[in-house]
Amino acid sequence: MGIGLTVVLAVGAVGGWMFFRSDEGDKTPIVVGSTSTPSMVDPGGAYDAGAAMLMSNVFQSLLTFESGREQPVPDAAESCEFTDNQLTVYRCTLREGLTFSSGREVTPEDVKFSYDRILAMADRAAREEEDDSIPEDEKFTHAGPSSLLATLEAVRTDGRDIIFELNQPDATFPFIVAGSAGAIVDRESYEEDEPRDDGKAVGSGPYVLTAYEPYEYAELEPNPDYVGANEVPELPITVRYFTQAEDGTPAEQLLADAWEAGEIDVNDGKMPPEVMAELNPSDPDYRFAESSGASIRVLGFNTREGAPMADGALRHAAAAMLDREAVTRHVQQDTVEALYSLIPVGFTGHGTPYYDQYRDTDAESLRQELEDAGHELPVSFNLAYSRGAANHAEAELIEQQLEADGLFDVEITYYDWSEFVPTLYGSHPYDAYLVGWRADYPDPATFTDELLGPGDGLNTGFSSHSIDQRIAAAQAEPDRGRAAEDYRIIHDEASETAPLIPIWQDKRIIISDPEITGIQHLSSSSGVWRLWELRRI
Repeated sequence: MGIGLTVVLAVGAVGGWMFFRSDEGDKTPIVVGSTSTPSMVDPGGAYDAGAAMLMSNVFQSLLTFESGREQPVPDAAESCEFTDNQLTVYRCTLREGLTFSSGREVTPEDVKFSYDRILAMADRAAREEEDDSIPEDEKFTHAGPSSLLATLEAVRTDGRDIIFELNQPDATFPFIVAGSAGAIVDRESYEEDEPRDDGKAVGSGPYVLTAYEPYEYAELEPNPDYVGANEVPELPITVRYFTQAEDGTPAEQLLADAWEAGEIDVNDGKMPPEVMAELNPSDPDYRFAESSGASIRVLGFNTREGAPMADGALRHAAAAMLDREAVTRHVQQDTVEALYSLIPVGFTGHGTPYYDQYRDTDAESLRQELEDAGHELPVSFNLAYSRGAANHAEAELIEQQLEADGLFDVEITYYDWSEFVPTLYGSHPYDAYLVGWRADYPDPATFTDELLGPGDGLNTGFSSHSIDQRIAAAQAEPDRGRAAEDYRIIHDEASETAPLIPIWQDKRIIISDPEITGIQHLSSSSGVWRLWELRRI
C-alpha cells in the first residue's frame, strides 16, 4: 500500500505449531497461511500490505468496500457525502451504538483523533529528518499512511458528525476513508505521535485480536459487539505468517511445505512459481479461486540530481532493454502477467504505454542517444532487491537484460526487508530497486497520485508540473470513468522518462481445504481482507 507497497512477505518456522484449544469444539479456528506479514498492527504507523490486510479485520473505518462492489459503503458511519460542489468538504455521521474492544463507546472525537495522529506522526518524522542533532538510527521514521491524506486540511466534529476539510477537490477521498488510513482507534489506548508496539490492538472491527506474535501468527476471535456493513463472523481465525527461515529457506517454500503437510486450511500467500504453476483448478483435493491481482512489481529509480540514473535518457534506455515477457515466463512460470502500465488490468485507465513507447527501440540507437548526451558507457548503478517469489532469479535476469548490450554495468544486492524498507524511504535511497506496490483502494489514483504525484509513494524523487496538474484535474472529477483519459495521458507522459518501470501484475490465487467456503470473496482490488467470509461446511 498505499504502500499501499505490494510485496510478498512471510515469516516463522513450520515445526511445533499448536493453535487448537481443547475447549473450542466446533469453533476450531480456520488457519490461514500468508506471506504478507504486518510491519505492525497500529494503523497510524503502518503502511504495508500485510498490516492493511490484518487491520481491515480488527479496525473499523467510517466506510468500507463490500465484496463484489468496489465502491465505498457505510460501515462505522450511517452516511457520508460531499456537502459542496467543489468536493472539498466531506461529512460523515457516525453510527450509534459502536464500541471498541476496550468497552469504550466509539465517538466522533475518536475518529478525529485517528486521522490527526497519522498527520502528527508524519510531521514528527519530517521534523526529525531535518534535525542534525538526532543520530540517524534514532530518528522517528513512522510516517504511516500519511501520503494518502495529502489533501486533508483539517478534521472537525459537530455532534455525531465528522467534517473533513480538504485543501483541493478530491473525488477519491471516500476511497481513502474506506481504507486502512481511515481505521478508527480508541484515543484512550493510543499515543498521538507514537505507534503502539506491544502487539495489541483496540478497534471495533469484525474481529478482536486476542494474540499476536510478530512474523509468526495472529489469533482473531469474532467480535460480538461489531455493528457495521458486514455480519459478525462465525468462526475464529488463526493467521500463520511465513518469512525466510534462518537457514535461508524462502518464505514461499515454507508456506508450500505447510500446505503440503496439511497444517493450514486456507493458503492465501505466494508459493514458489514452480509450485503455483502446477496447481489445477479442477483438482478435487482443494478449492481454487483465481483473479487478476491488485499488486504490481516495478523497477524504480532514484531520480534526484547526482544519482547514477538521474538522467531520464538513462531510464528510457533501461525501460527499452527490459524484457518483461522473459521475466514472467522463465522466472515467474506464467503465474503473473507482463505489465506495460503502472495501472494494472482491471483498473480504469489501464493501457500499454511502456509497450507503445519502446517497441521499436534498438540498442544501437539507445547507445548513440546516451553517448550524444555525454554519458560514458557502460553506466554503473546498484540494483537493490528484497523478499519476493523467485526474487534472486528475477534480479539476476534483469541484471543480464540491462547489461546485454554494454549500456549498463549493474550490481545487484539483496537486502533483508528490515533494512530494505527504511533505506528505500530514507533520504539516501538506492540507485534502483525492485519492489512491489499494492492498491490502497480500487481506483487508478492509487497507482498515479501516490506513485507519480507529490506523494512520491516509492521515493523516486520524481516530479512533473504537468503531471501534477493532470492529477489535480483527475482528482476533481466525480465521475471516475470520465477521469480515465487523464490517467492515460499521465502514464503516457511518465513512460517517456520512466521513474518507475512496470514489470508484472500478480494473479491472486487462493486454495483451501474442500470443506472451507468463501475464498472467492476473501480479497479484491479494494485491499480489504474479508476473513469473515470464510466458513466450514
